Amino acid sequence: MTRTMGLLLGAAAIVVAIDLGQKQLAISDPSGAVYLHDRPLRYVIAGAALTLGWAGAIALTRSALIALPGGVVMGGAAGNLISFALWPSLPGVPDPIVAAGLAFSLGDVAVAVGLLMLIPAALVFARRNRGRLFAPLST
Repeated sequence: MTRTMGLLLGAAAIVVAIDLGQKQLAISDPSGAVYLHDRPLRYVIAGAALTLGWAGAIALTRSALIALPGGVVMGGAAGNLISFALWPSLPGVPDPIVAAGLAFSLGDVAVAVGLLMLIPAALVFARRNRGRLFAPLST
């Protein structure tokens, strides 16, 4: 489980650092306009609870294969949630990337890419661990 948690938290930390760094550069650029995605406090609370639940579920798999993409998803979500604490004066999450009329951040991209990476990883895990899929949880 230590390896799984190391991969999960390591991947998440890298994604959070990159996401928040990009947001900081974008909001500190005086010449650029940054779109903000307004999110209510209940979103932040629910997001934090779901992110912690996500980490716990991945830890229970004890799978390094799932931990890496799971950490990418977790880092993207955490980056968006941490934005509220870092920039409380902003009325939302900074979305510095604009493409095809949509504004988003690297955290949003990380969540999408991580979920896409997670699909094949989960299928491989399920195939390798068929017996564990329906076994009772043990500590």
